[in-house]
Amino acid sequence: MYKIPFEFGNLLACFVPGNKRRARVRGWVNVILFRPFIMSFVRRTYGIKPKSVRFVRQKTLNRIVCVVDEKYYVKIFRNVTVKKLQDFKFLMDFIRTYISVEIPVIFVSKHIPMYVCEKIPGRNVREFDKNLILNNENKIVSQVKNVIQELQKIQISQIPNNERFVFSMQPERSVEKPCERPHQVLAHFDMNETNFLFDDDLNLLGVIDWDTISIAQNPDTDFNIFSKHWTRYKERVQKQDK
Repeated sequence: MYKIPFEFGNLLACFVPGNKRRARVRGWVNVILFRPFIMSFVRRTYGIKPKSVRFVRQKTLNRIVCVVDEKYYVKIFRNVTVKKLQDFKFLMDFIRTYISVEIPVIFVSKHIPMYVCEKIPGRNVREFDKNLILNNENKIVSQVKNVIQELQKIQISQIPNNERFVFSMQPERSVEKPCERPHQVLAHFDMNETNFLFDDDLNLLGVIDWDTISIAQNPDTDFNIFSKHWTRYKERVQKQDK
């Protein structure tokens, strides 16, 4: 039943010209149809009476993101089961003790494949002055490397009842490069610059969007992904200056 809003939104979007417009139509239709469930879920989880729901984005056709009262992020999935999200929550609760910066504490719905988490304080690099960011590039990159190293220090065998994660977390082979000495490490797999949140002095406060956490065969995978996104970010900044 929870897939119906996705299907209805996709159907309506077929009559809208332009990819960006179609994506927004899908997202708004899904948010409107899911709104009663979202509001009820947030109310039960945090014991508050939510007032507003704002559509943020729809990533591909299978996941929508919205923010409630500008404080709580809610993600709803089309092709992910509630059980898998519960496993994801268990894994996040486990790795949180190994990561020195904040990562979201998530709560999973019992009935619909969606979860909610509070927004972590801080801003991503796009919200700062670009010259400040570029002048502090080494500081930012060093902090990102530290998070990657902390994540890789977690042995797969340390995870309680780890076999269910080993089989369910499929490595993203398409973004991995061959390496001379492959071995399994946990990887974020979505290390773009918007997923790192900093304070005003560019101290790293938290890392978000762990939905793609998986097992990498190449220990350099996460940093390679970050480097690719970071290079694109700098290229956009340079184009804006011309």
